[in-house]
Formats: sequence, C-alpha cells, structure tokens
Amino acid sequence: MGVCWNEGCLKRADQRCSNCKIATYCGTTCQKTGWSNHKMECEMNRILREREEKEAQKPVEKPPTTHCTGCNVKYSRDDMADDLCPDCGYSACESCVCHHSRGSCYCQNSNFGRPYCIMNPQWYHMSSRTGRSYKGDRHPDYDEDPDAYEEKPRKCGNCGEVKLCLRREYC
Repeated sequence: MGVCWNEGCLKRADQRCSNCKIATYCGTTCQKTGWSNHKMECEMNRILREREEKEAQKPVEKPPTTHCTGCNVKYSRDDMADDLCPDCGYSACESCVCHHSRGSCYCQNSNFGRPYCIMNPQWYHMSSRTGRSYKGDRHPDYDEDPDAYEEKPRKCGNCGEVKLCLRREYC
C-alpha cells in the first residue's frame, strides 16, 4: 500500500483511512496520532472520491457528429469526419488528424479504436476527457531491447490477447 502517513513514521502501511480511503497507516496508534493533521484533507478527499464515483457511473454523452470534436469546425456534406472513434464518438477533421498526431479521443485504453496496448509507450497516451494516462499492459510488435519484455507470454489485461508484454519499468 505504501508508507504510513503519520509524520515521522516510515513503516509499511497496511491499513487505509475508512473515511477517505486514501490515507494509509501502519496501525491504529499512528492513525490516532495523525488525525489532527489528516482531519481537514480527509473530508475533502472523501467528497472528491464520492463525486468521482458518481461521475464515473453516469453514461458518457457522445459528441455531435456534425462538428469536429477537436477544433469545432462544422463538417460540410462533401467533407465529413476524417477519423471517428467507434467507442466514444470523438470525431476529427483532416486538419486535426495526421499520422504523427498526438491527439487523443475520450477513450482511456485506446485512441480512435486502436488499443494503446499494441503501441510503444508515449506520454500522450491518455483520455482527452479525463486527462488520465494509460497504465495498462503493453505488447508492441517491435522493440530494440528484448530484455524489455517479460519472460513468458500472458493474457493482456486490455485486449485479452496472449502476448509477451513489456515489463512495468518500460511502460
């Protein structure tokens, strides 16, 4: 879990604050001692966690297909979206899409239907809606360093294929 949140204690923490679920402690003594420091942030963390959970349960509205989601230019009848994500509905015009594009649709684990797990890690692999980076498995088809891969093939947690995945330190 991490290190105890009580100031001065560097023990391994195996208990979480039951209210905010963020702060970790090595035991009840440290939790009681650190309560005066943790009290204010505890309530705020609980409120934020509850709000995030509520937002995550809401169905995601797909953006309109009449405009580019990236720059909001209106499509003409002759010139429709150059790229459209089948999952989140994000559409992009020709100006917003190129093979070197660092743009991202709203999906957490893919970009315009192409899963991040088959791509080499990049800092911009994230959901443009939430800003959260992709943290899952990766198994790109090529890499200069064979030591970057795990020893045995296993099922990818994102796409389900059995592949040699990159070690965590390379992701």
